[in-house]
Order: sequence, then structure tokens, then C-alpha cells
Amino acid sequence: MRRIWLVLTLTSMALVGGCATTAPPATPTRGPGVAALSTPAPSAATPPPVATAAKPPDIVRVYYSSGLAGALQVAIARGYFEEEGIELRHEEFGSTAEAMAPLTTGELDAGSTTPNASLFNALARGVRLRLALAGTYIERGTNYLPLMARLGPDGTPVVKEIADLRGKRIAQNQRGVISEWALDRLLAEANLKLDDVEITIMPFPDALVAFGGGSIDAVVMPEPFGTIAELRGLAARIRDAGDVIPGGQVAVMSFSERFANERPEVAKRWAVAYLRGARDYMDAMELGRDREEIVALLAQMSGFDASLIERAGYGAVRRDGRVDGAAIEAMLDWLVARGYVPQRPDLAPLLDTQFADYAAAVLDSRR
Repeated sequence: MRRIWLVLTLTSMALVGGCATTAPPATPTRGPGVAALSTPAPSAATPPPVATAAKPPDIVRVYYSSGLAGALQVAIARGYFEEEGIELRHEEFGSTAEAMAPLTTGELDAGSTTPNASLFNALARGVRLRLALAGTYIERGTNYLPLMARLGPDGTPVVKEIADLRGKRIAQNQRGVISEWALDRLLAEANLKLDDVEITIMPFPDALVAFGGGSIDAVVMPEPFGTIAELRGLAARIRDAGDVIPGGQVAVMSFSERFANERPEVAKRWAVAYLRGARDYMDAMELGRDREEIVALLAQMSGFDASLIERAGYGAVRRDGRVDGAAIEAMLDWLVARGYVPQRPDLAPLLDTQFADYAAAVLDSRR
């Protein structure tokens, strides 16, 4: 496992003493003709003050995928983890699936997890972690997960409406994921099923190449890939997942059981920094507040061009930080019905709102 450590230089947190002390008597105010009171020099026997050693930061090992990871990247770039006395160490893996094992054993403290068949089957086998904080979710109007259709020789899309998808070659990055759920719901609008189309498995970057070569006709893909396809003249938007699965949870920030149980105070401070970044991100995307700065930060950390991020749709993040349990259960219903998850896991013990609630309360009190 190749690890790249992202070590953030940290500032120490100011500690407030918990014990009350008696206030010294006030210095009399000088009036006319009253000489200033002199302060006696310290006795030679008085020892010099001893400097208090700064508390070392708490190290948190975290995984997040490459590319855009809005809320977390904003929190990192703006130094919010430093302010909470936390040093992040970024552990890199080839995929979220590879990060699951160290997250469940406690070698990782926190990581971005994707609600999909792989995750739910692992949970059904007894794997334990805490679904602690909301990541990206699907919201109407954000255009984050569009259905893209290849442009034909005449410059028009080969798919103009959902009914045209029958028999078409459609790319998927894998089976049993949220983009396939969205595709299934879109097909249902034209009384079509997944069996009525030809599914081809490939990563989203490869789908761009396949559009150019004409080997696929459509794909439901996340931003900024949809915008890249448009800018290259490869495909056009037909619909968006927000039309059919609003609220769908794309990602969740999960904590290991060890982190949540053995270092809950650190986990809470981690949640505060993360949610602060999430709110800044949503302020920029929804309200335009500090948008230019936030877009520049995301470009710097993701490697995507700022103009691309500015133009693309975005994944929303809930301002209260809570994972939408109902949305995850809805996707699980679909996965079970499709046979992707033979044994349904009980999610109730894994949905832990204490960290989101704590972070929201802290940030709300600072307003």
C-alpha cells in the first residue's frame, strides 16, 4: 500500500485553565498630585516563570479519493484542522474499496466511503464502522450527476429523450452504484429497464475516450466529467440524476470504531473542522460567498482547472452534517431488489449523528 502523507503544519490551541483564581486588587487611578505607585522588583529568590510546553497536535489518519472532495479540501486548505489542534495524515489507496479494510481495523481513523453494493455487503458480513458525517449528495438543480449522450456526426446527441436509450451502449464505472440507480429510475420513465440497454463497465475518464471513438452512446457521470465532455464536443446533457433520486447520498465520511470509541473528543473536533469547510463550500456554491477563493482552492487541491470547476455542476453537502439515513435506506432497497445485496445489513447501529450534531452546535454558537 503506497502512502503519501499530507502533513499540515499546525498551530497550537489556546488552553483555558479550568480553575478559577482570585482577581488581584485594582491599581488605584492616579489623580492630580498623586505619585505613581511603583511595582517592587522581584526578589532574587523568586524563580523565573517557566514556559508551558505546547500541546502536540492529535494525529488523524484519513483517506479521501483523488479529484474533487469539496468540503474536506476547503477545510484542509483553510487550516481548519490546524485550528482544532489536529494534524491530518493523508493515506492513499487505489480505491475506496481498498481503504475499507484499514478503516474497519482502525489503521485508518476516517475516510470517505461510498454507499454501494460493495459497502453494504461488507456491512452485512459484520464489518463495523461509523457513518458519521454527510458527504456529497444529489440535489435538484446542482447538475452534479448528468446523463450525457454522445454527439453524432451531425453534432446532435444520439439520444434526445429517455425512450431513445433502448438498445444503446451505456457506460458504468461499476455495477451496484448510485449512477446505475439513477439510470434505472430514468429508464423507468419510458417504461424501460436496465435489461433494455447494453451496459459496458469502464472508469469515467475512459468514457470520455469512448465517446470520442463512438464505442458508447451514453453514461451517467459525475462532474466535472460531464462538463469536460461538453467542452470537448463529445456529448450533451440529456437529464440529471437530481430529477429522479433527489437526496441520494453519493459519499459519507466514516469513522473507524476505534477512533469513535477511543478518541471521541478528537473525532468531535475533526467533525467541527470538516463541517466548517462544508459550510464554506456550500456558501460559495449556493450563495457566491468567497466563490472565487473557494474555486481557486479546489482547483489547487484537485488538479482541475478553476474555469472548469466554475462552469461545472457541484455536489451538495448538508449544512447540518447529518447523513441522510432515509436516502441510504432507499438506495439499499433498490440494491436488495436488484439482487446486488443478498443479505440486508442493519444500518441503524452504524448511523451515528453525535459528531455532526456536536459540530453543528459548536459552529452555530460561533455565529
